[in-house]
Amino acid sequence: MTARERLRKWAGVAAETALSLLLVLVLFWLFILFLFAVFPSGTPLKELVSESGEASPLARSGVKRPEAALQSLVRDVRCRRGDSVAWGDASEGMLLYNRDAIQTFDRSGATISFAPGDALAMGSNSMVVVTRLNETLEGGPKSYRVHVEGELRGSFSAEKRVRLEVATVGHLARVVPGRSRFTFTPLGDNASSLTVHAGEVRVQGEDGVIRVPARFGVTLRRGVPVGPALPLPGSPKLKNENLLYRYRQLPPRVRFNWTGGEGVYHFQLSDEPRFRKVLLDSRVSGTEFAAGLLDAGSYYWRVSRIEDGREGPFSRTGRCRLQQLLDPPRLLVEFPPSTVGIGSFRLTGRCQPGSTVYVNGTAGSMGDDGSFSHEIELKSGVNLIRVEAVDQAGNASYASRVVYGKE
Repeated sequence: MTARERLRKWAGVAAETALSLLLVLVLFWLFILFLFAVFPSGTPLKELVSESGEASPLARSGVKRPEAALQSLVRDVRCRRGDSVAWGDASEGMLLYNRDAIQTFDRSGATISFAPGDALAMGSNSMVVVTRLNETLEGGPKSYRVHVEGELRGSFSAEKRVRLEVATVGHLARVVPGRSRFTFTPLGDNASSLTVHAGEVRVQGEDGVIRVPARFGVTLRRGVPVGPALPLPGSPKLKNENLLYRYRQLPPRVRFNWTGGEGVYHFQLSDEPRFRKVLLDSRVSGTEFAAGLLDAGSYYWRVSRIEDGREGPFSRTGRCRLQQLLDPPRLLVEFPPSTVGIGSFRLTGRCQPGSTVYVNGTAGSMGDDGSFSHEIELKSGVNLIRVEAVDQAGNASYASRVVYGKE
């Protein structure tokens, strides 16, 4: 091959390479244009538009001011700014601005704080978009519309610093300013339950406003008129408010029981009494919940009843303790002397409270303080007395003595 042929060959390869790169760049820019056409930057999602189709108000001053802050994040929580389509990881203390969105996933949660004592708590697999309605108003209470898909719990103080309305499943619920506590619970894709524990919430219906006072609830369904508010079910009673489990190696399966009959209940378990961090949060059919593989420590639990989506108040808080015992129980036995007369003899002693004592395989009589006694019959000649103490975890201690019975 001559030098001219080699040059011509390399020129052809270079031309093909340049053409390929140009084609890739053209396709890339076409793809970018497609993304901008379908997802323009700053375009609100459907949650940022009111149910009537009216767009949420935008900031006119051009200066972004924080409206709230994220607190008490649990597990996986994401945030999307109002002027972006990208989701990113949320962090505790993050400031939220107008039209920002928050999303939680499985066993996750987040608290949106507007002011001290004024907050919204999100449950698992929920999304919330917070929109400021009176951005241009200086001074006075701040007004917000919150679009929610999923579970949302609100708690507001009597200071009346915040005016709030919640949009969900095609309905708009306005919280009466003042001290209030309420919960929105999803009942599928097109229904939600509103429960009011304190204060009052007013739902806009086709025939007017439906008042939902404290200790009442209402079911909201997309495309269905809002029915009347109904009283909440009563709180269940715990069968045992102080549970104690002791184990040696593997933690036992803990069973929580309450009264109230068949139905749907909301069970919560936490490692602190105010339930700021919930370890287990489950809907239960029936009056028992079983939990396994809990680590040693103290836990707190409560339960509420749900009727047609309306959730009543929680029960009293119960306590559950799991103790891992690895050491054998203390055992002290008052044996008879090495030589003793035949006949009846009452063997006594003391062991760790809660343990069971066996004398020659027979359970002895136990006292609450750990004392025990057992009647034995001594025969003539050699008598072997064997005592075993077993605690609630299965650890055992042994003591034995050989005594000689004489007539």
